[in-house]
Amino acid sequence: MGCCNQAPVGGSKNMSVLVKGIVVLAVAILMLVVLFG
Repeated sequence: MGCCNQAPVGGSKNMSVLVKGIVVLAVAILMLVVLFG
C-alpha cells in the first residue's frame, strides 16, 4: 500500500476498505467460476 492510493483521512477510508473487500470477493468468485465453470 503506497502513499498514492491511500484514501483521504475521514469517512472515505472506511469506504475504500469496503471497496477493496468487494474487489477481493469479486476476484475470488471469478476464479471459482473459471476453475469450476
